[in-house]
Amino acid sequence: MSFVHLHVHSQYSLLEATSRISSLVKKAVDMGMPAVALTDNGNMFGAVEFYFACKEQNIKPILGMDVYISPKSRLLKGEDREAAQMPNRRLVLLAKNWQGYQNLCQLSTIGYQEGFYYKPRLDFEVLQKFSSDLVCLSGNSRGEIAYTFQKHGKEAAIERIVEMQKIWGKENFYLELNRTGTAEWNELNQFFIEAAKTTGAPLVATNNVHYLDPDDQLAQEVLICIGSNKTLQDESRFKLGSDQFYFKNNDQMKALFKDVPEAIENTLKIAEMCDVKFKLKDENGKAIYHLPVFATVEGRTQKEELRLQAFKGLEQRFKEAVERNEAIAEEKIPEYKDRLEFELGVIDRMGFNSYFLIVQDFINWAKTNGVPVGPGRGSGAGSLCAYSLRITDLDPIPYSLLFERFLNPERISMPD
Repeated sequence: MSFVHLHVHSQYSLLEATSRISSLVKKAVDMGMPAVALTDNGNMFGAVEFYFACKEQNIKPILGMDVYISPKSRLLKGEDREAAQMPNRRLVLLAKNWQGYQNLCQLSTIGYQEGFYYKPRLDFEVLQKFSSDLVCLSGNSRGEIAYTFQKHGKEAAIERIVEMQKIWGKENFYLELNRTGTAEWNELNQFFIEAAKTTGAPLVATNNVHYLDPDDQLAQEVLICIGSNKTLQDESRFKLGSDQFYFKNNDQMKALFKDVPEAIENTLKIAEMCDVKFKLKDENGKAIYHLPVFATVEGRTQKEELRLQAFKGLEQRFKEAVERNEAIAEEKIPEYKDRLEFELGVIDRMGFNSYFLIVQDFINWAKTNGVPVGPGRGSGAGSLCAYSLRITDLDPIPYSLLFERFLNPERISMPD
């Protein structure tokens, strides 16, 4: 019987974990695990990188997040740093499918845009709103259930478990066991095993991984010191509490939980439940770029909106050239329009209509509001479409013949 790590932090748990995603995935593969999860603190920064790293190694990626929960409301702020961070409780959420992944992305965004106060915090209002298609683990020693048990006792914790089951469903809420050698977990594990019998909540074994190998412990502690402005000599600094938070193999985990084998079995069950598939191409075979939706008016499509703005912008460029006494010759205007039509066709075939609309939107806002903007870089900066949309300010047509000569010196002759 194998085992799957479901509570794992990478370098994207900023200044709290050391594991690089490529090394993490390789470690899971080398240990013969069928899947592995990524559950960084409050963010989904590494999700895409992790997904493709797993796919390259033929191992199932489980996309998740270790969320911070505000004690009252994500919108309430103003406490000092210690007061703001200490009450933050935790839960681990894992996406079961594409919709679950979308819900995680929503939660991460809300945590930063609405709840951020030292940490990207959520509350149960939004957690309930985006609870579908997710598996929820009770979290670390500061998890929602652990916190309730430690502060308010067994009965209150049991009531909280039942509330969690109502939010995520009995089949999707798991009590997380952890045997990393810290004193607080000895009491918590015993309570969770008893609570599982009382509430029917299944148990699952994790190791709350923060580094890959035992030798990485010191590096992880240094990161914590940097993040908290402490030194290694400072006895008041935060510590995980033991040297056991590394990526343990199947045999180590099974030995740790030999008295509760169902907690190991449930890691495989959850891995089966979680199967996010990124859709990379649409029904026409075009690559899908997950860009924000650019709002159009009058029912225009993105393609129609881009064409309208590009040709309107080109006409404006012609007028400005006249005002500078640098009018474009009449016989050259068809060349501009043909070039723009060609570029718009290429942009549409590549699926970049929204991209150009989004870029012109923030570039023009920046120019209007006095924010410095560079001249543009990359192949797109040499396009007439970018010039027409005012993304760039260099007319590429006068230089197109020079460029063609550079590419085909034997075919293009330059005028004297």
